[in-house]
Amino acid sequence: MKKFIIFDVDGTLLDTEKMYMKSLQLTLANHGIEKTYEEVYKIFGLPSKEALEYFGIDDVEAMQAEWQSHYHDFWSEVDLFKGIKATLTALKQHDVHLAIVTSNTPDEFADHIDGFDIIDYFDAFVFAGQTRRMKPFPDPILAALEKLDADADSSVYIGDSIHDMKAAHAAGIDFALASWSIPSLDPFNDLQEYTLATPNDVLALLTDELDNN
Repeated sequence: MKKFIIFDVDGTLLDTEKMYMKSLQLTLANHGIEKTYEEVYKIFGLPSKEALEYFGIDDVEAMQAEWQSHYHDFWSEVDLFKGIKATLTALKQHDVHLAIVTSNTPDEFADHIDGFDIIDYFDAFVFAGQTRRMKPFPDPILAALEKLDADADSSVYIGDSIHDMKAAHAAGIDFALASWSIPSLDPFNDLQEYTLATPNDVLALLTDELDNN
């Protein structure tokens, strides 16, 4: 039974894929780098600096700022995944302690989450730049566990990327895959402890009704 649940944001709580990818496509195209949607999608889930390094960008900080400046050009593409708010409400009704661990900076997170009215569900937050290392290292998740005063056996991290899974396992806690946002389970090689088909499946973690893989 899980009493402490830590969530990733992009691809887990928020459907931000198209906003990120289309704004990156535009930014790269402005510099003569033409990439298909499928090509830019390969970096989805990585911190923005790592994503730009993947494409061989030299002045990463300047390009990162330009990329971020285009987010709101595609803001209409962002939404909560269906069922997230009802799930968070139910978790709090069961006295589950919730946290967020994300590769977003505090400013990025505040910008993205504005208007969705879910901040008050969470007891702790860990953002990019607040730990020495980021995912896939365990540092952010360990920081969240400390803030929650949580024990590993009663905790789980829910995310949608290999980085998320590696970070959870390195921190010594279970990983639940938010499969509602990914095209295939294959890259995870059945190493996730739980596979969640919909946000409502998170509630099964409270009663051990969801079988481990």
